[in-house]
Amino acid sequence: MFVPDSFFDFSRRERQGIACLLILILICQCLPAVWPHIRPSPPAEDTVGLAQAELAVAALLAEGAREKTRKYDSMRASWKRPGYRRDSTFSKSRWRDSAFRKTWQGDSAWKKNRLKKAHEIVNINTADSAEWERLPYIGSGYAGRIVRFRERLGGFHSVIQVGETYGLPDSVFNKIQPLLILGNESLRKIDVNDTDEKSLADHPYINTKLARAIIRFRSANGRFRQVDDLRKLPLVNDSIYRKIEKYLIAP
Repeated sequence: MFVPDSFFDFSRRERQGIACLLILILICQCLPAVWPHIRPSPPAEDTVGLAQAELAVAALLAEGAREKTRKYDSMRASWKRPGYRRDSTFSKSRWRDSAFRKTWQGDSAWKKNRLKKAHEIVNINTADSAEWERLPYIGSGYAGRIVRFRERLGGFHSVIQVGETYGLPDSVFNKIQPLLILGNESLRKIDVNDTDEKSLADHPYINTKLARAIIRFRSANGRFRQVDDLRKLPLVNDSIYRKIEKYLIAP
């Protein structure tokens, strides 16, 4: 076979490229054999010691769990012993004991009496703003509201009515309630036969619609013979009547 002379005729740059390629091939072939000598592998970890440490921790945890179980079993066994009584202030067994219940209730009464001694008792129908302010949690704002509400009502007939004061929180009323007394009840009565609509509507328990209904009923049927006649009005149910009856008269 005839091969022309120009077949192996390479330029200088081509010969340099072929030489570099051959060197790279040789390096790739020899690298796996000489790499362990160039960079030795790190020593193996001490997995045996780590495993032993894990076993030791697991053993400690298991021993702790067994100790708790033994203590719990011992407590349960002691509870089942005859005559055993748990030392708990509000346990059911002690609450069934009438003597303990009386003692506990007596302590509550003692706390209330102590509260009364620490603060002045307030007569809700005669106390002025300064006396109300001496109560705990009552400032000038609450005191003024209570007094104004009492004046609009015409007096309190129950301590519970103090809690109806606008803006007075239930939590505050519950705290001052043991310090409140009714005293002599003297309510200002409203004559339903002679009072005009505006004066009726000024009462906290009578709104404008109810005041207008009272005046219309009186104009159509004449004077009320008794306060109980207000039950004939459609707007007056049992709840409303119980609230307003103490402040009205029908002479």
